[in-house]
Amino acid sequence: MASCTYSVPDKDASGDNLYGPRICWQPFVDYAWPAWGFTYDYWQDGWGYDDCCNTDKPLARCLNAIWLLDYSAPNPADESWSSPILNWGCRFARNVHDDIRARCGDGTYGAYSWWGPFTDDRCELYLNFFYGLDVPARAATLVHEARHLDGQGHDANFPSWSGFGPGRSGADSSWGYEGAWMYDALYLWWFYAAGSGTTPALREQARQRAQFIIDNAFVTHPGYVI
Repeated sequence: MASCTYSVPDKDASGDNLYGPRICWQPFVDYAWPAWGFTYDYWQDGWGYDDCCNTDKPLARCLNAIWLLDYSAPNPADESWSSPILNWGCRFARNVHDDIRARCGDGTYGAYSWWGPFTDDRCELYLNFFYGLDVPARAATLVHEARHLDGQGHDANFPSWSGFGPGRSGADSSWGYEGAWMYDALYLWWFYAAGSGTTPALREQARQRAQFIIDNAFVTHPGYVI
């Protein structure tokens, strides 16, 4: 962590002050740590291993996203695949994430995953994830990366109008491709529509983020306006 520099943004606006007290509960930490594949080696030395309630630090900010995934559906005990993604998004992501690592990053990505034969499957989370995204967007990013770990990569470059960077790789061709951007936007959309235990401001931020993804992450615009 000594090689990283960061500043902590407004924690009311990001939702970290809302969710932070909820994660500071030992049974939740005891569940999340093994279920999501955290390991000591990648979360010590300032990343928050010894201070997991401190929402200035990355581990707590990741745990906030996991709490949101677990408990934002009106009926969080229902994780059935026939329910909306707000219900099963956590189950889906939890089932495929088994090695989450904290890294500084170079500012290009918030997260990046590796998967496939002869690959050390893992997801790395960078400073842009911890400090550039609010809690709902972090949660949706974990779902996004889970879609990669499930075997679905991006299949296109960002279009010329994209706010993600025209011509860069990392876009999806269409909504029907059912790639990581579709999962990301769909989770945020449902959080906006039906998320519980949150605030109107965070739901609105989720709507804005989902619409930005819809407008900028697909070669063929899905046609949706939230």
